[in-house]
Amino acid sequence: MKIIHQIAAVCLLFSVACKKDTTTTTPEPTPTPSGETGGLKIEFANMVDTLPLTYGTKYINANGDTFTVSKFNYYISNIVLTKTDNSIVSESNSYHLIRHSASGNTISFSSLPAGTYKSIKFMLGVDSTRNVSGSQTGDLDPAKATDMYWSWNTGYIFVKLEGSSPQSGDLGKALTFHIGGYGGPNKTQRNFSFDFGSTTATIGSAATPTVRLLVDASEMFKNPTKTSFATTYNQTSPGTSARIIADNYADMIRLKYVRN
Repeated sequence: MKIIHQIAAVCLLFSVACKKDTTTTTPEPTPTPSGETGGLKIEFANMVDTLPLTYGTKYINANGDTFTVSKFNYYISNIVLTKTDNSIVSESNSYHLIRHSASGNTISFSSLPAGTYKSIKFMLGVDSTRNVSGSQTGDLDPAKATDMYWSWNTGYIFVKLEGSSPQSGDLGKALTFHIGGYGGPNKTQRNFSFDFGSTTATIGSAATPTVRLLVDASEMFKNPTKTSFATTYNQTSPGTSARIIADNYADMIRLKYVRN
């Protein structure tokens, strides 16, 4: 019996040792740092139809009128990004004045929460609250944006296009479109929303994706209302005529691509 007990003890020890040798440990996943942030660039490529916008270049509008552009400015505001988990990231004090430049027109973010983003939305123009909020800062500072603010109307110009056309009814053949109006039936802010589709934007400490948007200035003068520069060449105050042009530019911006 003593020998049997000794053999049983040896077998038990051997069994425990074998189990210990064959046990595998699953490694703990490395968590993403909760405070990690990253950058994002939003590029605005200004166009006239399918051509890059270049000051002084001759273009043709939907009515067949020839025109050139000498100034093209607009406000982008209230930028909101949505992650793939449907959480929302809203930029605070989100007001950006884009002045067309051949060297580029970009809004850059440097400290967005890391993650994968699936869409963006924003306003073309300035919301009614900030139009009547008194003293402003940043791109809303009237001293900085003196040509984009109507002091007499206490309101901002949301989109400004200036140029010339041989068909213009103006004596000097000028084209002057200063579009604004922040409330009522003739308000001229327009909202845009773009889904990134399968190419999501991945933001992290080592990743700064680019969202490229095309802005077609010619949309101001076509669909749903075609513009003849012979009769419509100077629009510099809020009202029905400004709202008609805003209805035209409601599809002025479209998504080109998202590049990680």
